[in-house]
Amino acid sequence: MTRPLLTNIQILRFLAAAAVLVGHAGDLFLPDATGLHAIPWSAGVDVFFVISGFVMTYLTRGQFGQAGAPRAFLVRRLIRIVPPYWLFTTLMVVAVLLFGEHVRNTTMDPTVAVTSYSFVPWPRADGQLNPLLSQGWTLNYEAFFYLAFATALFFRRGLWWLAGSFLLLAALHPLVPETLFILKFWTNPIILEFLGGIALGMLFLRDKRLPFLGALSVAALAIAIYLGTDPMESGLIRRVVHIGLPALLLCASLALAPEPQSVSPLRRALVAGGDSSYTLYLSHTFTLNAALIVWRASGVGMPIPAMVAAMIVSIVAAALIYRWIERPMTDALHSVTGTARVRGVAAVAP
Repeated sequence: MTRPLLTNIQILRFLAAAAVLVGHAGDLFLPDATGLHAIPWSAGVDVFFVISGFVMTYLTRGQFGQAGAPRAFLVRRLIRIVPPYWLFTTLMVVAVLLFGEHVRNTTMDPTVAVTSYSFVPWPRADGQLNPLLSQGWTLNYEAFFYLAFATALFFRRGLWWLAGSFLLLAALHPLVPETLFILKFWTNPIILEFLGGIALGMLFLRDKRLPFLGALSVAALAIAIYLGTDPMESGLIRRVVHIGLPALLLCASLALAPEPQSVSPLRRALVAGGDSSYTLYLSHTFTLNAALIVWRASGVGMPIPAMVAAMIVSIVAAALIYRWIERPMTDALHSVTGTARVRGVAAVAP
């Protein structure tokens, strides 16, 4: 389970988490800044989905059809994503119970609590298919993808079966009634972003690379599509063409770009940010809301400096939580389950 750490992918993971961070910080500190909200910061989650497809393909090279591969894969994925998610979901339960007046769109409901912990999409009081920890909706997709990927590992040509199944599910999405909301959720064409990542992973494993200028051009095209997206647009076209496609292009620009021969201090810092990006994604809403309460109570104004400070604190807090809580916790679970501690990219995916 050792694979070299791909610094380009780690940087991409940090950029994806940082984009989500900026979007949520803007919602809290600068809700009326139309220029800021014209940029689809939430597309960072789409980048995460493409990265997941890429990394899972990269980690499982040569394992399809091998005895024990599905179980080993699923155990490692569960150890990697479940403990941090359950930790922050539990903190959310505590926040709702103790500070409900500061929590938006979430109330304490037993069914929502159970489905939140079990990665099942279920409507909250506001009707959204979000768990108690709002950003956990992406984990419902990740868990579904991991289960499908583990099933694919039973077969030598499992990736082709997985691709066909996801394409069929996405094609059925318009036909699924809203009453079957769980099936409606898991047939959303957003699942095709995992397939995009798988395709990039297969290209990478076949040593297909982009030259520097080619990678730069692909990244520029992705950014141009993002900036040209109408923030008021919705529906399938926005999801596939204006969000999913540039996410795939952005990932391709870094995943297929040559790895640098040396790592500068800035690049090392960005890679470290990538290591704790999952923690940042799960924890940033707590940090931002705490900073918002302090800022409002201070009465000092100046929302832009306050927003920047809140984002810096969120990144630092995530790095500390990853170093002192998340990583020791997952290492301990690897010891308990008898699975070897992973190294390289496997240690920090997704």
